[in-house]
Amino acid sequence: MTDAALPVLTEDDSRLDWPDAAYRPEVRIGGGAARIAHRLEGAPTLERLIAVGAARWAVELRCPRTLLARVEESDDAGHEAAWSAAEAHGAVFVIPGVVAVRPLRLEAPELGALWRGERLDVPAGWWLARGVTRRDSTLRESLLSFEPDADLPPGAMAVDPRRDEGRPRFVVRLAPDAWTARHDRSLQVAGLIGVCARFHREFAAGDEDEHAIVREIRDRLEEAGVPAWDDDRWDPARAATAIERFAAGEPEPDPDA
Repeated sequence: MTDAALPVLTEDDSRLDWPDAAYRPEVRIGGGAARIAHRLEGAPTLERLIAVGAARWAVELRCPRTLLARVEESDDAGHEAAWSAAEAHGAVFVIPGVVAVRPLRLEAPELGALWRGERLDVPAGWWLARGVTRRDSTLRESLLSFEPDADLPPGAMAVDPRRDEGRPRFVVRLAPDAWTARHDRSLQVAGLIGVCARFHREFAAGDEDEHAIVREIRDRLEEAGVPAWDDDRWDPARAATAIERFAAGEPEPDPDA
């Protein structure tokens, strides 16, 4: 059996290898660190492997812009992994899980019928459980920022494209009265719609050298089944709400408060 044909317990339940088990980490990211509370449910075999030192809690850190790619391991389910400002520019992606730290034989009654009777020799480094990918900022936050503009009339908004060392970015300018509501989720999504309306002019169609954030946007739209900016069906509002949906409820906390 090849390494590619080995079971993985996924957080998003995208695989049925462990039908009655779950990996449910709690992840908080901020201040150059990820704080993970790993949690397994219905997977005593994986818990035993961790207890005997054959597997460990782990988190993978990635920063495409600096090529940061590191896996940090822990014996403690309360796990913190940090990165320095020097090794991370732009978005940092965090993927928690459980990794085998030595070759092992996986014999788990919790596994599904597909694996019964199979010889499961797991190599060191194999992810036994794998969480979804998280980032240290939302895609919206990586793509745009807000600035006040006293020259705009009341209630007005404008969008300007910017380039930061070749990285595409947009500034949403707000009239002073709108600036006071800049942390309102609906206003932020409205700004994102305005930014999306610029994509067809700012992002070259079919560019094989798209920046990582442009590829991420394209992938996000493809996953949502939404046409991209180089398609005749391009709809900025639909695209923006595929990137970040409108949400009812309290406004997001004011980070300046």
